Amino acid sequence: MESPFRNYLQRINTFLGKIETGLLCLIVAMMIGLAVLEIVLRYGFKMSSLWKHIMLQNLTLWLCFLGAALASAERRHISIDVLSRILPKNALRYSTYIIDVLSLIVVSILAYFGFGFLIEEQKSPATLIGSVPLWWAKTIIPIGFVLIGIHLVLQICIRLTGHENPQDDDRGESD
Repeated sequence: MESPFRNYLQRINTFLGKIETGLLCLIVAMMIGLAVLEIVLRYGFKMSSLWKHIMLQNLTLWLCFLGAALASAERRHISIDVLSRILPKNALRYSTYIIDVLSLIVVSILAYFGFGFLIEEQKSPATLIGSVPLWWAKTIIPIGFVLIGIHLVLQICIRLTGHENPQDDDRGESD
């Protein structure tokens, strides 16, 4: 029998994953729209503007970070399964915790430096569209690392409150 706390953690993880999925769909739609607009303006009206290229570059950045966060929510991020073939099952459980904690440390360091980068970017007078500062588009860098960290913490807690089988995936889809 699963604990209510574990179910609650899984629902939070699933909810965040659904928000990330929705944002990813919106970003892809925006990217397609901007690309089509660029084609129509370039070949139909012999016009082009730099802001569309910059916007597409930054949307790609958002796509990557939100995709990485979603992969973390579903435990589909890059992993090396050599340990699962070498270690006995009881040791494998602890190796999963160690890997998750080390990943959390790395992501925390990257988020820290991402916030530092964002502070430096705020000093730039560059704008995206009109008077929208370009640094707003860069906010996904630290936010993306924080989202990945949140998913790692949730996954660690879900594993701590759940069953003993270390090879079961807690993919964040409890519906």
